Amino acid sequence: MKRAAALTLVGLVFVTSLSSSQAASPLGQIVAPVFATAAAEPVLTPTDVVRVHQTSELSLDVYSRVTGAANAARAAWSESRGGSVPMALVMRGPAIVQQPEIAGYNFSMGVTVLPTEAIAALMGRDVAAVVARGDVVMGSTSAGLRDARVGDTIDLESASGAVTRLTVGMVANDSVIGGTELLMAPAQGDRLGVTRVTSIVVWGFPSRDSIDANLAAYGLDQRVGTRVRRSWDPFDPDATISMSETKARLGEFAYRVRANGVDADVTPTWTNQFIPPVRELYPTGISARCNYMIQADLRAALNDVVNAGLAGQIDVVNANRYGGCFYPRFNRLSGHLGVLSRHSWGSPVDTNTTTNAQGAVPQMNCDVVRIFRKHKFAWGGNFLTPDGMHFEWVGEPRDQYQYPSRYCPNLSVSPSVTSTRSDSGAPFEPRTTRSQLFGDDGWGLGE
Repeated sequence: MKRAAALTLVGLVFVTSLSSSQAASPLGQIVAPVFATAAAEPVLTPTDVVRVHQTSELSLDVYSRVTGAANAARAAWSESRGGSVPMALVMRGPAIVQQPEIAGYNFSMGVTVLPTEAIAALMGRDVAAVVARGDVVMGSTSAGLRDARVGDTIDLESASGAVTRLTVGMVANDSVIGGTELLMAPAQGDRLGVTRVTSIVVWGFPSRDSIDANLAAYGLDQRVGTRVRRSWDPFDPDATISMSETKARLGEFAYRVRANGVDADVTPTWTNQFIPPVRELYPTGISARCNYMIQADLRAALNDVVNAGLAGQIDVVNANRYGGCFYPRFNRLSGHLGVLSRHSWGSPVDTNTTTNAQGAVPQMNCDVVRIFRKHKFAWGGNFLTPDGMHFEWVGEPRDQYQYPSRYCPNLSVSPSVTSTRSDSGAPFEPRTTRSQLFGDDGWGLGE
């Protein structure tokens, strides 16, 4: 079903209908971040924006509440869709630039679908112009991984299995497009089957107090299972990194779905380089197959757990039977969005699964949580659907961010400590959520 929304931008009103043969060389393994050159840069003053979402598709009840709050605040609003689609080829004219090393495998690409009017307001008119002509905007990190340039074409597989070929019309700085990999208009999203509304974005309100008051009046400020993200929010220590950042830091594989529709196979060249062939022993007695890139930080975290006298807080038997790191599969929570679990990269470790079941109130010891944050892990206990068993490597310390976490907030520390990063002594930069508003579209909101 389609809905109509009035979007007020710079004194004008737009009404838009928003709908719910030669083989390439094998892909080289990614071992460090790579970035495209000549990326688009911000050209407009950052606009305050609020994004409201749930774990998967936005419910009609929440949809009604958010749009009611936006209208009451005299704000503009738009539907947003997010998901993941398989990509088979990058081509430059008739030549293949990149393709998976095994036939039938694909790369996973995070996708954000927004109407052009919303893109113009939030990301700039130059970005909107590209999307309006039917091309896609690719984030700079993803373009670097893809070796993609403006003018290249990409083959994406739709939900029906049909192949859609789209042109890369712009390579944009990741922060400009909110951390997503591919940005496109609703017409292109429809062709790919990315049709379900996953969030509402709101902007153009008279003041932050105004939108906050209306969100509260419509029962959205403390609603269980619903998350309100404001572009000016302080950085969340348990926020995960985007799909493109994950690929850049932990290597990238191509995948195929197994017959059961849940588990996945990943390309063996990546597995051989990044995943140990058998479970390895860690402090506390945990035995797991974890990505080589996270192992030093995981060992350091567990060593600190032992040294703090907290080893008994880790249920080793449970972790070794039901937990672990590496498990290529689809996300259990996102369902139809078709996104791979982060466990496919071997970057999270699960432990104490019985007492910290997904969706239950987390019971993990908070001192253990803070030790893991210090050693570059986010904790799943503050995910939208709580996942207290889950510690996910994010590549930077998270123990110094003073965010009002629902469970296990970081402890207050002195100004001399908060002014430096805990691992290197470099200046600790204040951060907000603005540059990563759409960074989770390739993941869904679960592990």
